[in-house]
Amino acid sequence: MNRLAISYPKTLAYLEDGKLKEAILEYRKGYLANVKKLYSEAAKTYPVRFSKAEHWCVWTKRLYVLSRQTEKALKTQDSEKALKLLEEVRKHFYALHKETETFHCNDLIYEFRTEATKSELSEEQLEKIMKQLEKAQPSYLAKKKAKEYTEAKNAWKKAITPLLDDGQIDSSEQDSLREATEAFYRAFGIQYE
Repeated sequence: MNRLAISYPKTLAYLEDGKLKEAILEYRKGYLANVKKLYSEAAKTYPVRFSKAEHWCVWTKRLYVLSRQTEKALKTQDSEKALKLLEEVRKHFYALHKETETFHCNDLIYEFRTEATKSELSEEQLEKIMKQLEKAQPSYLAKKKAKEYTEAKNAWKKAITPLLDDGQIDSSEQDSLREATEAFYRAFGIQYE
């Protein structure tokens, strides 16, 4: 799983930079090869940390299908579709972590970002996620880069707290909220473990 978490943001970065050849190479070598290995070796036997997964086989099959669809989109040079599918993969991991109660800070950052991109924002829900984030276990990356994580989280909170404090997020504040959240997400929420 760690190899997937490393290759995923690299593939995204290449796609967003318009480097399709590099994205395809990274995806096939670093991501798809490991999904195939996971699917063939662990499709029926879940890792211990995901023992609460009710349907591990179904989850791994869906991951495999999403991964093959992404490969197809990359082959046909459909960057937009590939990006959507990669976002769907992140959502798929989030669902697994939620079901198995293996949330780390990266999943809560993802959840906050997802909530912040909705057309109708719930300040109550955003504040609830922020409180959960304060208590969350650090992800592997947050542990490895503890100082950078703390600095990024503090900068994010400094940017969004005034937006949430007035009791309502109006349309003029939404862009600022999303921009600050996207930066934090890219640094410490995009990875999954």
